[in-house]
Amino acid sequence: MTIRLLALCAALFTFAAGAQTPTWKPTRPIEIVDPAAPGGSVDLMCRALKKFIDDNKLVDVPVTVVYKTGANGAIALDYVNQHQGSGETLFAIAHTFLTIGLTGESKLDWRDLTLLGILFKEFHVTGVRADSPLKSGKDLIEQMRKDPASISYGFFGNRGNHLHLAAAIPLKAAGVDIRKMTTVPYRSGPEAISAVLGGHLDVALVSAVNTAAHVQAGKMRVLTQTTPQRGPGYLKDVPTWKELGVNVDYATAQGFTGPKNMRPEAVAFWENVLARMAKDPEWQKILDRSLWASAYMTSAEMRRYYESEFEKLGSVLEELGLTKK
Repeated sequence: MTIRLLALCAALFTFAAGAQTPTWKPTRPIEIVDPAAPGGSVDLMCRALKKFIDDNKLVDVPVTVVYKTGANGAIALDYVNQHQGSGETLFAIAHTFLTIGLTGESKLDWRDLTLLGILFKEFHVTGVRADSPLKSGKDLIEQMRKDPASISYGFFGNRGNHLHLAAAIPLKAAGVDIRKMTTVPYRSGPEAISAVLGGHLDVALVSAVNTAAHVQAGKMRVLTQTTPQRGPGYLKDVPTWKELGVNVDYATAQGFTGPKNMRPEAVAFWENVLARMAKDPEWQKILDRSLWASAYMTSAEMRRYYESEFEKLGSVLEELGLTKK
């Protein structure tokens, strides 16, 4: 009898405690702020989140993807900063926002946001035209060691961004003077690939999925990939940097944040949404098609990861002479 009475008391206490726990759901229209142009990986992630929310009826308010492109993400960052405390404003974030403050492109960066979670990691490849004199990753390393300026590297975005660093970090580890690299920014990865195919650019540093069709058509050759192990599909035939004797792998992680001062209840709500989406079969199909690696992280895990990446990328930017004091 005593045991049953204690169990009943415990159950009543749990119920009372649960009843007092505050719950939160969006009560105003939700904006998913996209800092990139339609069609890229960030945009695909934003639209996938909107579809997941709508299909599963997770909220009772409209969900819209809002494009705030330009200035390498600074315009979007400023826009989100105007909505401090809002639980209905989400911001799609990539590695760009780890470096945007360091390079002086914005007075704000990831530290001015509320971290909600990472969904996936994207890896990058070094692609050349099929008839390029660079036949292998070893050819690339040897040539860059001899004359770092002799090979033009193209990538999406501004110098100092995550794609520039995806080229610079492994080359630095390979003994290349990365300060002398010839870098050519483009408006998109496909534009950099077009420049390679047209003979105007030696190398395109792009997301792995961007070169797949060109490799299969025999128009491009991929020399290296930044993955820890060889990836799927055509990447099975491409050596990693580690296989080339360079002990580096590199990924850019993408996920979502909110404005500064987002309430803990709202953080918990969105953290739960992202955790559910990470297990969704439709999202898994997108990951596979895009050659992305599932890498769900909670808000706390994301913070630890970003702090580590921020320190690492900052030191490389400083060597490149791209940090603004």
